[in-house]
Amino acid sequence: MDSDRATRLHRLARTLTQRFGLDLHRHEAVEAEWSGSARAWTFAWTDGPTVAQVRAACREAEPEASEGLLYVRTLSEASVALGAVRLTVSTATGPARRLLVRPADVEALFRDVPFPQPRTDRERALVYAVVYEIHDAHHRNQADAEEICGLIKQYGLAMLLRRCGAELSPVEILTDHYAATHAHPAWRYRLAPMCAGVLFRAVREDPRASAELIAAALALLPGLPDECAAAEDELRARLERNTPTT
Repeated sequence: MDSDRATRLHRLARTLTQRFGLDLHRHEAVEAEWSGSARAWTFAWTDGPTVAQVRAACREAEPEASEGLLYVRTLSEASVALGAVRLTVSTATGPARRLLVRPADVEALFRDVPFPQPRTDRERALVYAVVYEIHDAHHRNQADAEEICGLIKQYGLAMLLRRCGAELSPVEILTDHYAATHAHPAWRYRLAPMCAGVLFRAVREDPRASAELIAAALALLPGLPDECAAAEDELRARLERNTPTT
């Protein structure tokens, strides 16, 4: 092993860690490692820049020392959970069946995405819920990619959405309540809501509908056909009866 090259590569790894703003304390830093079995140097890091970005930076800074260098970018548990959630939700318009998201699918999703981050508060809450669920179930602060994908496949996202206390839209409030009785597994697994018209009729036909459900049904009215609007007075009367007085 060339000691001069080793020194240059270790120095380059530190430079890239600083250039890309990677956190040394979260194991994101670029590490230069020699593999005796592969007879090659490897740059390994977590999340952060893409392989293409690091390769280009290496070739620009140390074209000679980086010749034959291997690049391995791993994803943290939070990034794996984010990718699994995003892939699962993105199929909400597809067939109403379970979706098996694999770790390889998540890697492919983020292959050209630097610094994967949640786009919304809901994504952030679901990522936390997935990781927490595995940590709590196994009594350890670690969740591997297979466990993350397996958890979503087994339980779906609706349960996790409820546990993380995320705010639901009116159509989601109604779907979460009526999906089980209407055999709508797409909500349980992928957060695909039911048809607003079906949900409105479900509330009308449900003599035990709570004030929250009735209010959610009324919130759907602007986008429903005229025949649904004809039931507005009936539902408002029920809402008044079901709302506790102070």
